[in-house]
Amino acid sequence: MDEYTRTEISVGFFVIAGVAAIAYLSLSIAGVQLFAGHGTTVTGRFASVGELKEGATVKIAGVPVGNVRSIKLERYAAEVELGIADTVAIPADTIASIRTEGLLGEAYVMLRPGGSERNLASGERLGQTESAVDIVDLIVKYALEKP
Repeated sequence: MDEYTRTEISVGFFVIAGVAAIAYLSLSIAGVQLFAGHGTTVTGRFASVGELKEGATVKIAGVPVGNVRSIKLERYAAEVELGIADTVAIPADTIASIRTEGLLGEAYVMLRPGGSERNLASGERLGQTESAVDIVDLIVKYALEKP
């Protein structure tokens, strides 16, 4: 019946490649990882998570090493589950802090590894955490403070 020319087949391949590239970029921007390993899962308890959201980045020394898997309320504190890459070992005395990229950027979790020789296993809890700093509270505090 219909015979396709070499040009039509080439155009078809380019269209398929373009759609695949756009789909990959869309998923990457959204933070979805299709082929990622399970990695290590650790939890941390915070008094306040501020604007931290599920899927937020987890960093060590400014380098992304994982993401926030879940945030839930547990005994009036925020229980945050972090997914860390298999290639990264988390010392037992690591401190987790919630930070913001820039003044109005997105919140992320910063891990500061300690010097412990024991590493956290998957499912263990971080011993030390620092809650998010609320910019509005700081502004109100310093604006209304008497000299």
